[in-house]
Amino acid sequence: MVFRKTRRFLMLIAINIALLAFFIVPPLKWRIIERFAETVEADILPLTVFKTKPLVIWTSDFHFAPTKDTRNYLEPMGVRFVDTSLDDQPTRCKPRKSCDEWKSLKVITPKNALTLDRRLIPRFYEAYKDDAVMKTVDAFACFHVSSLCELFEPFNRSLIILATIRYELGRQDNRSWTTWNRNLIKYASNPSNVVAANNLYDVEYIKYFTGVQALLLPSWCGYTNQTYNPSRPGFLIAYKRNQKFLNRFLKTFTDNCKKSNCSVNLMFTRKKYPYYKYSDIAAHQGIVYVPYQVSVMSFFEQYRMNIPLFAPSKELLAEWDIKYELMSSRRMDAVFGINTNRSAIDPHPSQRSIPDPNSFSNESVHYWVQFCDYYNYPHVTYYRSIDDLQHILQSMTSKRLLSISEQMKAFNIQENKRLRKTWRHILLKIARSSSNHPS
Repeated sequence: MVFRKTRRFLMLIAINIALLAFFIVPPLKWRIIERFAETVEADILPLTVFKTKPLVIWTSDFHFAPTKDTRNYLEPMGVRFVDTSLDDQPTRCKPRKSCDEWKSLKVITPKNALTLDRRLIPRFYEAYKDDAVMKTVDAFACFHVSSLCELFEPFNRSLIILATIRYELGRQDNRSWTTWNRNLIKYASNPSNVVAANNLYDVEYIKYFTGVQALLLPSWCGYTNQTYNPSRPGFLIAYKRNQKFLNRFLKTFTDNCKKSNCSVNLMFTRKKYPYYKYSDIAAHQGIVYVPYQVSVMSFFEQYRMNIPLFAPSKELLAEWDIKYELMSSRRMDAVFGINTNRSAIDPHPSQRSIPDPNSFSNESVHYWVQFCDYYNYPHVTYYRSIDDLQHILQSMTSKRLLSISEQMKAFNIQENKRLRKTWRHILLKIARSSSNHPS
């Protein structure tokens, strides 16, 4: 009791000193706010950082989900977004009920912004340098096609480069990629900028080619507003690519199940729910992953909903990728139908001992698979074969599944505290460098 009273007394003194310095020494303003914010108990989050004047972020992204996630996470902290989405993919338009955001943009479109003719950069700047909305912007954020931040460099504002896919997307040829590398290294050297990735694979990938140590800023995906509620039977399979492998996987599982007289009900998400609600998938027993990519937004969504997840072991996924090119989408050349066995540029000199991430070799696949999301989050259950998966699912009791979900929930609570503290630090850093003085 005495200790608590002493602690409160000292806390009051510290607050009074901070307030005195705040008003007497204006240059200390943001440092005091930042230090004080870091000492506040994380349990009272979300903490509004900007109460009187919002910090404004402009984004023109090619995938609506990362922007949606970041907006949902930062807006309660006093951040306002100017969202001029370039995402015109029909499958992603239906949930948004529109794909027209980009039509208000000048100079750039979904067709010309991906590879970005560099002559468009000064044209875009001239079109917007005196724009009333643009003058309110404190920072630009680039997620899916992080290289688009080259477009915003002339405005001399903070850049939030947060890769959610390979950072060279749109710059795959040697010349463009080399130029983008030089710029990215330059941006990373500016303390008012942020170079990050939402997954460990892309953190390591960026370092491999640039030597830049990107910040790990995982997606939060709290917008689902759902949690695990197993009220419907069966497990769902999260899978989108390689139909030939999918058929083989399903047949092997079904045959094994029949032989052992198992009662596991395994179904494909999109067949069960062509347009699912988050409450639909949270209602099933769990989700089985047959990965086609190293990191996907749906993984974050499902993990944050505390849904028990099942993924192949690192060894099995590497075997599948080598034999069937299961995760060919991790290589940008393959996404565009180019079948090469090496990257278009050399690694950074500090990374020459590491195998090329875009090679098909056994050494490369086994090395890089360890950085996939599935192996960097606790409480994911791993299967070593399709037969092993059948036994694991068959043995899963309701009690065990609920226990896994509770452990995921506990991890997510701590992850949210850490992530919010990191974002608060980033936002305050941007605010200090902005001439708009958000407060």
